[in-house]
Amino acid sequence: MIATLILSLAALQSGAALPQGTPTQSSLGGTFVTPFAPSLQAGVLPGRMLEITMNLPGQLWQETFVIGIPQIVQYPAPVLTLFHGYGEEPRDVIANTPLVADAMARGWIVFIPLGAHKFNYGIEYAQRNIELSFQFLNTRLPIDLDRIYSVGFSMGGGAAASFAARHLDPNGIRFAALVNHTGTTSLRATYHTSNDTGLFESPLMFGASPAMNPFPYLQSSTIDLDPFTGLVDPAGEMASNLTHIPTRHWNANFDPNQTIIDQTVALHERMSMRGADTARSIVTSSIHSWGTLDSATVLDWLALQSLHTPVPGEVTKTVADRDGRWHDLEIVQAQSGALTPVMWSSQPVSNALYLIEMANIGSIGIDVTEVALDPMQSLIVILQTTDASTPDVVLEGFPSIPSDVKRRGISTSAWTHDAVAMTITLHESGPMGWAAWTIIP
Repeated sequence: MIATLILSLAALQSGAALPQGTPTQSSLGGTFVTPFAPSLQAGVLPGRMLEITMNLPGQLWQETFVIGIPQIVQYPAPVLTLFHGYGEEPRDVIANTPLVADAMARGWIVFIPLGAHKFNYGIEYAQRNIELSFQFLNTRLPIDLDRIYSVGFSMGGGAAASFAARHLDPNGIRFAALVNHTGTTSLRATYHTSNDTGLFESPLMFGASPAMNPFPYLQSSTIDLDPFTGLVDPAGEMASNLTHIPTRHWNANFDPNQTIIDQTVALHERMSMRGADTARSIVTSSIHSWGTLDSATVLDWLALQSLHTPVPGEVTKTVADRDGRWHDLEIVQAQSGALTPVMWSSQPVSNALYLIEMANIGSIGIDVTEVALDPMQSLIVILQTTDASTPDVVLEGFPSIPSDVKRRGISTSAWTHDAVAMTITLHESGPMGWAAWTIIP
């Protein structure tokens, strides 16, 4: 398998490589994409591992990642994704935790991305690098898409949680389970307790403080913890997106980085409040290290997990930070650079769809047949926004035009039917309130 992969990478490189030049290095421990560098380079590390560096479409940073290919691979293979700590590179993770060797001994593929550079804190462009690298792997390796696991340490713990919360597209890579080892889950709190705020304010990072440029910090966090009061602002969190991802939180009881322990505890408590499968493990130690994570215990627990998604009848809160697919929802924001929450549920018994507590919503789409609703029966759609949004609601699964559509019990013409796309679009016009629509076949 590893020889085949090397050959395929070599073939790709020979067909796509550009003239050799000197890559532009960054003080952050990463390399900017340059048209004079090879588009892909691959090297073999000891222990059946590959280190790959490549340019990625549309990205300003090169990506480097390590792939571990076990001697005997399960088909399809579970994938253990490891998110490195502050200042680490993928190679460092191999040396700093037995998780790599132990996972490969179980027949798992190991994937260790850099995320653009060594100090990325899960920033959006770093996550995009990792996303594109995952796509690269998925087309070349027998990956079990229902058993992709993630473990992150310190900065990487926060980055792993954020990546999990921001990647819920059924057509993309999603995590089946997550281990957060003393992660920086709130970057506002991390900024205010950091010895190097200049890193965060660098033009290569967030460009300013959280007070001056709050959204990028929220976008790369799962909670928004006030470092002065210790309180979590629920308006600025994406932790609800982890509800369907079993999570274990680890920390050493005497870890010198108390602020990161506080963030770890706060994320666990927010997930617990929402009924998630979440638990904490506390080890006796005074060091901040990958080494305080028990490899066998972590891998045994991960091996029991597989992908969970919302099912009809559940009530789910989803928070989008950009346009895209989020579980069964296709969300288009009213305004970029802000979060878009929505509480949603399909109720097959009453043939009803609830889309409530929405904000910053331009349009929202769902295939009613995929959430066990019947378009051949009268369908009720309950809408509510908490701001001035007046969203279009695009409902797929309607090949025929309905006989009537009512809003609050009164027939309305504020809807359209597309026979080709088999959609009905409800044009909501009443902001900050409830509206019940009924679609009659």
